[in-house]
Amino acid sequence: MRQVYEQLIDAINNVSGVIKFSKTKEIFPMLELMFTLEQAEIGSKMTPGLHTVEQVAEMAGKKAEDVSRILESMADNGTVYSTGAGENPLYTLLPLLPGSWEIQLMKGANDEKSKKLAHLFENYFKAVGDTPGRGMSTTSVPFSRVIPIFEELKPDTEILPYEVLTNYIDKVDSISVSHCYCRHEGELLGNPCKKPKENCFNFGPFAKFLAERGFGRLVDREEAKKIMKEAEEAGLVHCASNTSEIISFVCNCCSCHCGIMRSMQNPAAVAMTAVSDFIVSLDKEACTACETCVDRCQVKAITMGDGIAEIDYSLCIGCGLCVSTCPTEALSLVTREKKVIPPKDYMELSQAQAAAFK
Repeated sequence: MRQVYEQLIDAINNVSGVIKFSKTKEIFPMLELMFTLEQAEIGSKMTPGLHTVEQVAEMAGKKAEDVSRILESMADNGTVYSTGAGENPLYTLLPLLPGSWEIQLMKGANDEKSKKLAHLFENYFKAVGDTPGRGMSTTSVPFSRVIPIFEELKPDTEILPYEVLTNYIDKVDSISVSHCYCRHEGELLGNPCKKPKENCFNFGPFAKFLAERGFGRLVDREEAKKIMKEAEEAGLVHCASNTSEIISFVCNCCSCHCGIMRSMQNPAAVAMTAVSDFIVSLDKEACTACETCVDRCQVKAITMGDGIAEIDYSLCIGCGLCVSTCPTEALSLVTREKKVIPPKDYMELSQAQAAAFK
């Protein structure tokens, strides 16, 4: 049994371009709860890419009808992705993080399985620590990036299309919204977050998959923009996939629960999120030391000095949350000295991550 789950870890690592997990003892209880033994046997044989039932059956050396049933159960459990309707669906094994790990809690359920998974996830990360390398290794190319609040950019600021969140919302055909995995995990562990939870977005075919399998619900563009605005007002940071042509997800993140935000505050860790192309600027004469910006900053880049805000520019991620609530407009977003254009699409991102693996 252990050998099957060890082989499953190898298969999962083969499909992931972000984090690779080692075979520490803490990972096996999680996998055993996420995958039945027969599901683990199938998953352990799957190679990267989309495959028909017949192709997976050949990999696993099993009958197609048995493999079809198992793959469907795995799709229902959020451990494989399926696409295509009718008699010829395609399947691919999902990576753990980001991937099937988060999906387990995106329904927002409070059942015993969800509670147990939350504790197992917590135990794993406590065991491996915050520093990549013990229990997992990671690439130096982030899988996500911060997108600033568009309204807080000055009219004369040079803004490229990939820097505006609404550009993506306006051109996708499917949008799903789910519960934030991070904040829901906190709730299951008895450490709830006061910020709203149903604001984890996916776009395109994956959004359809999540909605069809019950891990989220489809929303139209108007509702998506409304939820995004509410997230901004609640002090959440937009973190999207680190691609420019099209983005596959947008997380609305808090620093108290979300791993991708915490990674940006830990100098010992490789940040999982790239900063935006903007950085905050302070008009010292306009600052009244009201401290609103201190409360709004999710990465503790702003502190209050001797009657004036002080900014640690090495920590600023350029999200614009502080700018949006500054009563005297003493804060503004300005362009960083060097813009970093994200990879065009997921394939280009995966290639960059593979080349920069630690």
